[in-house]
Amino acid sequence: MKIRTILLMSLFVVCAARAQAQRPRVRVEWGVVGGINIVNFSAPRTDAEIGDKLGWQLGMHTALNFGAFAVEPEILYVRQGLRIRGKDAGEINLRSGSIDVPVLASLRLLRPMRIFAGPVFTVMNDCKQKSGGDLLDFSRVRPTVSYTVGIGATVMRHMLIDLRYNGQFSGKKEVALPDGGMLDKLRSHSVAISFGYLF
Repeated sequence: MKIRTILLMSLFVVCAARAQAQRPRVRVEWGVVGGINIVNFSAPRTDAEIGDKLGWQLGMHTALNFGAFAVEPEILYVRQGLRIRGKDAGEINLRSGSIDVPVLASLRLLRPMRIFAGPVFTVMNDCKQKSGGDLLDFSRVRPTVSYTVGIGATVMRHMLIDLRYNGQFSGKKEVALPDGGMLDKLRSHSVAISFGYLF
């Protein structure tokens, strides 16, 4: 009876040790990313013309890699711009700068590719109006919470390439123009292409 118990316990310990050895270890990844974003600002039912400018982003990428699944928080500084031409005023050039924190969940079943999606929290959000040589404060044009979806690849274990779509859940309400007009439900959508290096 004792020999049978010892054998069963030994077999259990060996199986548990093999299962533990086969479990994927959690890896921490980090690196820097930067790229461009092609933005499209729009507002329904407006008398103003809205023009877009090419934007850019720069920041830090981190990931908790569980094997086929990863959680990827990032910190990005995002610069976007737009031009607004009202019916009774000249052209207004705006420059929007924000610090965005995307919290992404990614699937990594087809390595080196990964598919990711998640919310984007904007923790710092300002918009400046260029007037002559001065920059004046303007209404915020970015939402506090938005979302992103995309696809990426890791090349040569260190190079990171991402293509993502950034959208809003709802438009920004009542953006006031200097001429007294209003932009209601101002929305921005962008396609971002970024490159990074994982250390």
